[in-house]
Amino acid sequence: MVRPTSGQDRAWAELAAELTPAKSLTRVEAATARVVAAVTVVGVLLTGLGVVVAGLPATSGAARVLAVVAVVAGSLAVVLALAAQVLTVTRGLNAGNLVEVRAWYRRRLAVRAPLAQAGTALLVVAALAAGTAATIQAVGGDPDDPTIAVTRTSTPATSTAATTGADTVTVEVTFRGLQPGDVATVSITAGTLMLAQAAFTPGPDGTAPRTLSADHVDAAATVRVQATAASRTCMGTINPGAARPELSCREV
Repeated sequence: MVRPTSGQDRAWAELAAELTPAKSLTRVEAATARVVAAVTVVGVLLTGLGVVVAGLPATSGAARVLAVVAVVAGSLAVVLALAAQVLTVTRGLNAGNLVEVRAWYRRRLAVRAPLAQAGTALLVVAALAAGTAATIQAVGGDPDDPTIAVTRTSTPATSTAATTGADTVTVEVTFRGLQPGDVATVSITAGTLMLAQAAFTPGPDGTAPRTLSADHVDAAATVRVQATAASRTCMGTINPGAARPELSCREV
């Protein structure tokens, strides 16, 4: 005797209808789209909490390693998601031949589903790495840490007799958490030659910002900058032709 179809049977039948190849392929495509859209969360975690500044890691140690892992994993996740979304055009497919239709869907699922799964897994790794790096930065970072930026602007030689041009070096430094009476200093040197120096005191909020520039700097010279306030010292070195300055701040 065949028992009548129950409400529970109908519910399971409706769920089974969602497992057709066409709907499964639609879910795969939706998953890859979510990976591409959600990868921006990784960037928000890294930049919003100061782990990455201007495209470069702004911290060191474990937080820096995790930031690099997050960027690499997020990039690979996007690549895999985009690869899973590549448009496929099959010429000569006979839509009336169920064997060909079944084979077409199986091929699409066999290629796209693993890519979507791998992309999603990498996105999870990227989010975890970014979140952990941001947490380390937020918990371990000192809000009173100084900040320093060094810019070297090159000016080409204006005559055939000159072999090198004259550069302009600009230092922007900000010390925080200083006490009344503290004096901050900043200097720019090339070899033994003092190019520019300044001394300044903090404002009522304990912050002491300063911008210092030196013009007509020999383009072939190695320039060093040093900024000191209380127990903190920041140093930088700019070598001719270097991709970027070497900067570091530490407690003394």
